[in-house]
Amino acid sequence: MAKSIVVADDDPDILRIVSMSLEAVGYEVFKAMNGREAVDLAKEHHPNLILLDMMMPVLSGYEAVQELKADDATRDIPVVGLSAKAMATDMERATDAGIDGYITKPFRIAQVITVVEGYLS
Repeated sequence: MAKSIVVADDDPDILRIVSMSLEAVGYEVFKAMNGREAVDLAKEHHPNLILLDMMMPVLSGYEAVQELKADDATRDIPVVGLSAKAMATDMERATDAGIDGYITKPFRIAQVITVVEGYLS
């Protein structure tokens, strides 16, 4: 059975490229365009990993990870943040919210796959 990942990003191009790339190496991917959708998909599918853009509408990545980590059903799912905000204070804010890892944009897809494999191997 393929390991599953929720990928959440409000940029449709990033969502498509990351999702297609992960599917191409054998992962099942559930796509979300905002933080609310990401949380709902995580609760429904219990993925092995969540890739979460930090700046999204409806529910930000910061708010989404706090909700995920507060719920017994989803708290143990690793969450990796994706963000163009690369300042130390931004990473600290994400860590304080409960993020397990952080990838800054722009990124190479090989970097994303390496990080995913690190969490799922």
